[in-house]
Amino acid sequence: MAKKTFYIILITLAGLLIIGGLIWYLFFKPSQPAPVSGGADFTTPGKIAAGKLRAISDGPVISAIYNPAQDMVFFYDFSGQLWQSVNGEASTLIDQPLISNSAEVTWSKNLKNIVKSSANQSDINYTFSDFTKRMTASLKSNIKSLAFSPDSAKIVYQLADNQNINSLFTSTSDGKNQRALITSLKLRDTVLAWPKTNKISFTSKPSGLARGNLWNLDVRNLIFTKTLNGFFGLETLWSPDGNNLIYSFTDQNGRNPKLAVLDSKGSSKDLGNISTLVDKCVWLSDSINIICAVPASWLESLVLPDDYYKRTSLTTDDVWKINAKTEEKKLIASGLGDVTNILIGENENALFFILRNNQFFYRLNIE
Repeated sequence: MAKKTFYIILITLAGLLIIGGLIWYLFFKPSQPAPVSGGADFTTPGKIAAGKLRAISDGPVISAIYNPAQDMVFFYDFSGQLWQSVNGEASTLIDQPLISNSAEVTWSKNLKNIVKSSANQSDINYTFSDFTKRMTASLKSNIKSLAFSPDSAKIVYQLADNQNINSLFTSTSDGKNQRALITSLKLRDTVLAWPKTNKISFTSKPSGLARGNLWNLDVRNLIFTKTLNGFFGLETLWSPDGNNLIYSFTDQNGRNPKLAVLDSKGSSKDLGNISTLVDKCVWLSDSINIICAVPASWLESLVLPDDYYKRTSLTTDDVWKINAKTEEKKLIASGLGDVTNILIGENENALFFILRNNQFFYRLNIE
C-alpha cells in the first residue's frame, strides 16, 4: 500500500472518530443530576431579604418541633443526637443517649418523642425519649405505625408480622401498661393518628398509583367508620383540636396534587389552586388556618407522593397562609427551596422549616 493511501485512510478514520465523539457528546451523553447544596450557607433561589433567613442547625436534620412557651426549637440530626435552640440562636446539644440509624421522629405535644431507627427494612426499632427526665426506653418489636394520644400520656400502635399477628394496642408512652384494643385487625399498611380522646384514625399508606382511604375508630365501642374513600395518593393531617383535617390527593396517575379540607360535619371541599402535599403543611393553633409550602411547579413525570419521598427531584416553593373555612390566602414568602417540617413561631413572627435541598434546619423572620 502506498504511503499516500495509508495516510489518507488514517486521516479519514481519525476524522470519523472525532465526528462520532461530537455526535455522542451533543446528543447521547447522559445528563448529570443537579448537585445538592451541602452547607448552611445554601442560597435559596428566591426573594428572601438578607438577614431574614438563618440556618439553625450545623448539619442535616431529620425532624424538629417548636415549644412556644419558651420560643425554643428541638431537633434531631442525622446521627441521632437531640439539639435545642432558643429564639433561633446557636444550637446546644441535649445530654441524652445517642439513637443510632435514626430515620423518623414522632413528637408529642409535651415534647416527648419516639424515634424510629433502622439499619434495614427488617431491623426497625422504636425508642421512646423523655429528655426532661433524661431517659429512653425501647418499645416492642414489629411495630408498623404509632401515634401519641392528645394528652401525650399514651400511644397507640399496630403490631404485625408476616404471618398471623395484626393487632392494635395502647400503652403509656414509654411502652408500659400495654392494653389490647383489637387483637385481630383487618386493616394493614396504614398510618395511625389519635386526634381526639375517643377517636383513632387510620389512613392508607400513600401511593399515587393506589386508592387510599381514611377510617376512624371510636375507642368507646370499637366501631370503624370509613370517612374518605378511594383517593389516589391520599395523605391526611388533623387539626390541633381534632375536629378538622386537611388531605392531599392526586389523579390516578399520581399527578396534579390537590389540597382539600374535611370539617367536623363530614363536609369536604378542595382548597382552590393549592397544588401541594400534606407533608408541606401545618395547622395553626386556631384549627382554622394552615400554612403550606406550595411548589411553583411539579415535574410532569413524577408519581406523587411516591417520588417526593424518594427525593427524585426538588421543588422551589412559595409559602402561603390559608383559611380553611373561607379559602382566603396570604403570601408569606416566595422562592424558597424545597420546604418541609414547617413550624410556626410565637405570634407568627417566624417560620421554622427543613429545606430538603440540604436537610438543614432554618428560621425565617416574617415580622
